[in-house]
Amino acid sequence: MFGKIKQYIYNKTKFGRTRYLNYLYQYDLKQYFDNSLMGIGEEKKLATQIRLLAHAIEKGFSLSEPKPGFGKKKIIELIDLYEKYKLYKNPEDDQIKDVVFATLNAYIQFQKSNNVDISFIPEQYQQNGKNDIKAGTAYYTLLENNNFAEIAYARHSSRCFSKKSVNEYTIKEVIKLAQTAPSACNRQATRVYACINSHKIDEIMKMHGGLNGFDKPSVIFAVTGDLNLYQNEFERNTVYVDGGIFVMNLLYSLNAFNILSCPIIWGSEPDMDGKLENLLEIPHSHKIVALVVAGYPKEKEYKAAISAKREVERILYYVR
Repeated sequence: MFGKIKQYIYNKTKFGRTRYLNYLYQYDLKQYFDNSLMGIGEEKKLATQIRLLAHAIEKGFSLSEPKPGFGKKKIIELIDLYEKYKLYKNPEDDQIKDVVFATLNAYIQFQKSNNVDISFIPEQYQQNGKNDIKAGTAYYTLLENNNFAEIAYARHSSRCFSKKSVNEYTIKEVIKLAQTAPSACNRQATRVYACINSHKIDEIMKMHGGLNGFDKPSVIFAVTGDLNLYQNEFERNTVYVDGGIFVMNLLYSLNAFNILSCPIIWGSEPDMDGKLENLLEIPHSHKIVALVVAGYPKEKEYKAAISAKREVERILYYVR
């Protein structure tokens, strides 16, 4: 169906390409509207609102001098949202309760230490139960012998891989390290599909068209963003920002485990999206941001393109 639409709309004229570009914009618009908070159901909407509000409260703690008594309205709203969320018998996001109580515990401790009245918080929300999630702030120390420059300059995109497989435990540890990437309002919308199925890897390489000549990777990561976690039209591009930051962290993480990698752009035509979604069982609410092919090197010394960078003076502008 899409092929016929594309054939009808697209031709070599500027007018035809403009019409096709508009068609792609409409596709992106519909996908975003239907799956962001602008179009999703109430349960998912509440879960996202709770996470964003909890982070807004947590940010208050991270200021140089948090004001005693801050955040009262937000705390009341957080409890109100959670009361509505509790009405769902089997909520999809089972971490929400921990997020709420961790945030409340941190808030209560801070306000009590400053002799602030917290009687507006219902008694059942003042209980300090066991919680796997922590909220509030912590103190960190900058590393004195920070060798990140060495790590960054040592990473190169490679297209040459051995046949050695990357096991699932290692993949999990790689993703865990990559999760140190920041995200807008700590919403952590990135979802990663790690394809280790040999047949499906072949299908992806054939489907993409830009992987000709590559050695077959042991794993292909499809990095996506859950659109359910974005609120409105002003956040329409944030999924790409969050996803892009995560991809870079993923590349460094793979390198830390001595796994070579190469990021692959995703053209995101509707038919291509559909094929990859079906192949990897990716829900349409997860926007595909990029692919990363990865595998172990054939030898300790590996071949990669030099990929000379622009002079820093050509990309840096001082605003004095």
